[in-house]
Amino acid sequence: MNECEGYENIVVFMCNECGQGSANTAGVGRMTYDPAVRIVRVQCTGQVGPTQIMDALNNGADAVACVGCCIGACHFFNGNLLSMRRIKLMKKLFKELGYSDQFINQYTSRAAEGETAVGDIVDIVERLCVAIEDGGTFENVC
Repeated sequence: MNECEGYENIVVFMCNECGQGSANTAGVGRMTYDPAVRIVRVQCTGQVGPTQIMDALNNGADAVACVGCCIGACHFFNGNLLSMRRIKLMKKLFKELGYSDQFINQYTSRAAEGETAVGDIVDIVERLCVAIEDGGTFENVC
């Protein structure tokens, strides 16, 4: 899948509606993604906060991402916007602390777009490879 090495676990928090729906559509279409990806199903990405993200990273995840509903389509009012704001703040904090901001990312998806879910996962892996080339995994830089 990818030429980069040095990662084993990528945690992807997927909302129960659009995120998981797109992953299911990808499965029905027999699309594949990196075997290092561990999908964690949540009701809404708005439930995923800095604590869950840092817990995942501190417990061995090489990267963390949230995949939620598209803007304006959140089934829980504005949980996707809340998640986007949190990820943006965490990326800024990572940069200020001298870490790569590529360890955490946010994506949106529609339930019928399986190729979007697979594309998001490919992007997560590519960003992680950039971070590894620049300075190692999150475990190595902390």
